[in-house]
Amino acid sequence: MKRIKSRIEPHWDSVEVVLPVHFSEVDSMKLVWHGHYLRYVESAREAYFRDRGLSYQQMEDGDCIAPVVRLQIEYLAPARMGQVITARCAHIPLTGPTFDLFYEVRGPSADPQRPGKLLCIAETVQVFIDRSGQPYLSPPPPVEALFADIHARELALAERR
Repeated sequence: MKRIKSRIEPHWDSVEVVLPVHFSEVDSMKLVWHGHYLRYVESAREAYFRDRGLSYQQMEDGDCIAPVVRLQIEYLAPARMGQVITARCAHIPLTGPTFDLFYEVRGPSADPQRPGKLLCIAETVQVFIDRSGQPYLSPPPPVEALFADIHARELALAERR
């Protein structure tokens, strides 16, 4: 399996969510069970779409769904019961007909100016299809608006560098 090599770059369009680690998410060693990291990633992905004005319901209303066709995740360090973690989601620029997102899950930081310890990294690849399963050759209207918003954000981030 190919290892995930990238990290979120400062000029990538991203969003971050803060999540508490609940008792129900840990195993008998008080470490987060590996499957819950997918929930953290999903929370960040939902926030990413929502922050850009597009909900899953709006995509469905526009006859568009975006299933994840590939997921890769690497666990680097454990999250623990009672911690507050952050999950960050970023669009990977210029990936072609797919919609590729990269994620970082980090532990708490003692210094608010510095990120916490990197606990997990992940990548997802999504495709845009209609309800019958046919892929779109060009972005459907709700996704076209999403791409325009992402492009504008990435240009603004690049100008700040």
